Amino acid sequence: MSSETTSTGTPTLKVMSFGAGVQSVTQALLIQEGKLEKPDAAIFSDTGWEPAAVYAVLDRVEREIFQPLGIPLYRVNNGVIQDDVLNPDKMRGIPGFTASKPYEVEVVDRWGLCPDETCGWRKLRQVKEASDGNDELLSLFDVSTMAFDAGDLGGLFDFFGMVPERATLAQLDAQAAYWEPNEDDEEGDVNDALVVATALRRAGLRRVPEKHDACRSRGLVAVASHMEIRRDFGMLNRKCTQTYKLQPILEQVRRMLGGKAEETTCRFCAGTGQRVAPWRAKRGENTIGTCSVCDGNRVIVRVGQPPAGAWAEQWIGFSTDEIGRVSTRGDTRYSRSRHPLLELDMSRQQCIDYLEARGWSDVAKSACLGCPFKSNAEWRRMRDTDPKAWAEVVAFDKAYRDAPGMNHQRFLHASCLPLDEAPIDTRQPREWKTSTVQDQVYAAQLRRAEEGDPDGCSPYACRSGEAVTIDDVA
Repeated sequence: MSSETTSTGTPTLKVMSFGAGVQSVTQALLIQEGKLEKPDAAIFSDTGWEPAAVYAVLDRVEREIFQPLGIPLYRVNNGVIQDDVLNPDKMRGIPGFTASKPYEVEVVDRWGLCPDETCGWRKLRQVKEASDGNDELLSLFDVSTMAFDAGDLGGLFDFFGMVPERATLAQLDAQAAYWEPNEDDEEGDVNDALVVATALRRAGLRRVPEKHDACRSRGLVAVASHMEIRRDFGMLNRKCTQTYKLQPILEQVRRMLGGKAEETTCRFCAGTGQRVAPWRAKRGENTIGTCSVCDGNRVIVRVGQPPAGAWAEQWIGFSTDEIGRVSTRGDTRYSRSRHPLLELDMSRQQCIDYLEARGWSDVAKSACLGCPFKSNAEWRRMRDTDPKAWAEVVAFDKAYRDAPGMNHQRFLHASCLPLDEAPIDTRQPREWKTSTVQDQVYAAQLRRAEEGDPDGCSPYACRSGEAVTIDDVA
């Protein structure tokens, strides 16, 4: 998908990306009240794993707002995310937290010089320790950079362009003679070849020392240590938004703009709808499953580009507190984004108050049930108010734990513990931050209005901070 934007002039269509959450429902009500113009269509991209409350709000908005106004609502999807993630024949994923299985490591408590007094690396280490704190040796010859391989010279000398052998003083001196600072060097950069040559002379050496196994060519050995049990932690890449939200929305936009759907036989499964997934074949497995490319349909349907000059203005529901998410990367030749809530300077809290004042207090946050980005407060709320959904995500979390070909285990909670054992009753620091400065000012204005302030306050007219000017959003 190209990020180049060539759309100019009047848009062919105005399309609302509708997630059935707080901000998008606010936009729908603003359209109903005439505060925003009517778009040509709305698109809901269904991951198949939204909370039941989100689907209920979706149906209500379609019934009470979109249908009376004649705004068609398109429900699109690119599969059911929770099923796809657990399917070994599909390369789909969510940004789960990962942890290795516990392993034992030796932790050095105290280092000592290499016991072999003939070791060249010991001699260099002694030179380093004898130098003062301003000596360049302190940066070149430390635990991480002293380990040269006698047959390779190590990474430190790669940029010298030297021959792959232990560098001699003559080679180092020759290299130092040709060294000149260039425009990429920072102030204080030194001639490394000269520094190394100086260190060798101080140590009484004629060349870079031989590889020494006793100290691993560091000049140091462990003289005191203990064992620890550790785990390595990480997080998987986030691709679900692109796959399950953006792709089906943009495909629908291309259809609406006149892009033609082309059907071709799936070449990955030769039109059979089944194959051995290549990532499984690499592990020596020969289990035949549903083709992940055509999803078992035997054919691939792709919607081509719309006619030249046709483009859609795509409404995105970012509020002022989400300014960090604004970007132009999601724009294409046929789609350019717009964010009406930023134009109205509305924060999320203002959207919530606006909805409650109009009888829409039951609008839930739009996010997959098992989204790993959930806060502890959201996990607690699900556990305490929606036992069915909680049981579903706990079961998914257990099934999600191990994946073929992965050494690490996967978890929905950042603690890398099973969800029903995770410390979700612990309040995270961000939960104590109840509002932004803008929302505090807004709340104060509402109180003054309640007490009879003649100026009053309304969600779409409140200017509690500098106006946000933005062109595009991903």
